[in-house]
Amino acid sequence: MPRTGTAARFLVDADSSVNGVRAVGGFLAGEGHGGLSVGPSSRALGRLATLPPERFRAAVYRVTGLLQGMPVRRLRDLTADDLDEWVVRHYGPGPFPAVVVGSVSGAAVHLAAALGAPFLPQTTLGAVRHLADDTDDPVAAMRALAPVSSGLAARNPRLAVYHMHDPAQDRTMLRAMAYLRLKRLALGPVYERFLLRRLAEGATVVQVENTRTWRVHEVAERTWFQFGGLGGVPEEEYHRSGDRIAEFLAHENARARRWDPPSADARRAEGEWGWDPALGEDVAALAARAGYGLRRLTSSEPQQQSAFAAELHRWWYRRLGVPDDRLLVESYVQWDPLSVLRTGSVPFWSRFNTDPSRTELERYLESAPPYRDIHVNVFSHGIESPGVVPAARWEEIARRHALRHGGLVGVDRQRHPLDTGATLRFAASFEALPGRHPLPPALTVEEVDRFAREAAPGVADVWRRAPHQA
Repeated sequence: MPRTGTAARFLVDADSSVNGVRAVGGFLAGEGHGGLSVGPSSRALGRLATLPPERFRAAVYRVTGLLQGMPVRRLRDLTADDLDEWVVRHYGPGPFPAVVVGSVSGAAVHLAAALGAPFLPQTTLGAVRHLADDTDDPVAAMRALAPVSSGLAARNPRLAVYHMHDPAQDRTMLRAMAYLRLKRLALGPVYERFLLRRLAEGATVVQVENTRTWRVHEVAERTWFQFGGLGGVPEEEYHRSGDRIAEFLAHENARARRWDPPSADARRAEGEWGWDPALGEDVAALAARAGYGLRRLTSSEPQQQSAFAAELHRWWYRRLGVPDDRLLVESYVQWDPLSVLRTGSVPFWSRFNTDPSRTELERYLESAPPYRDIHVNVFSHGIESPGVVPAARWEEIARRHALRHGGLVGVDRQRHPLDTGATLRFAASFEALPGRHPLPPALTVEEVDRFAREAAPGVADVWRRAPHQA
């Protein structure tokens, strides 16, 4: 029998897929995603959380890492079915008109909410407690966790296990835990049962694919070590440390001045965001067998789907007679579909608080019809890692592109990216935006098809009608 308590203890509260499930499940139940669905949602509490000095706030992130990590001995009991059961328990009995399956992104979350559809992720992140001092020694970190990661893969033949080690973005957490991302290569009995029993007759499966890959080192069968991840440090820089990495390590008082990761022997689907097409074979076969429609939301980078979701909401609002000129930029897992629709905001998801995400946002703002108001929220991950964009720069972008008002929302500009109150504050700040609208009836897949046909060139290239491939 699946043990959802074991899965919940293993999963990381700040993970993108975990928050995708919680946000969509909450929305379908009429609830918001304040406090990442595990804590309070309050601007006042958010202010209080940022009062301590910087040293104390940095320690909060380290303690959080220690509390999130599961003891290694308990990992032996974890199964893929436990993880899948944890996911599907976030959703009611249905019948649902559609389901979103695959890679996580803010676009996937908002598309699922707009369709009234559950989200079933391919990948979920777990953590094990790991107190060794190997943050800047990736070879030592890989070897220390190899028995754990390979053993987990051996006990779960339909999972690929990625030990992800990122001493730039995850530095504060890596001092207390190790990250294991588990990627499903087949649907398995829990997901299959959900798709066959809780979808309406003739429902549609929307498969979200992010084809981004990353170099990895093979540890064992279906077990890979990935050094670094999508953020402010380019993939090549993780593997060929230069002056910027040396300066960062010196600032962090690290003993090392460069990283020497294990040699890469393959490129695989990126651990957090990437899509492994092995799961697509199962999805297509089940959809054909059950008579479900199949659509694909496909991109080479996760944030490339954001313009599609934003313009879909603008199109939807115009049809509802709702103003479409307020943009709400959400960051990483700080998304809230309920607040978006209640305030008539257009959601544009920014993958992180670093320079590549800033570039994607500016590219969208320069090509989209202008917005009257632009509100930007940015995630705080607890460290001035390379490539982090200062809060003032995000604010300047909003002001420059807004016709009337542009600025930050739910952000302590003085303390970012060590803003320990950010997760308590963001959803309450979204909900406090002026203007209220009734929740609209869910979009249909056919309406999304129509939007894609009517959209400006380039906007809907990510949306495809897929033939079944049994």
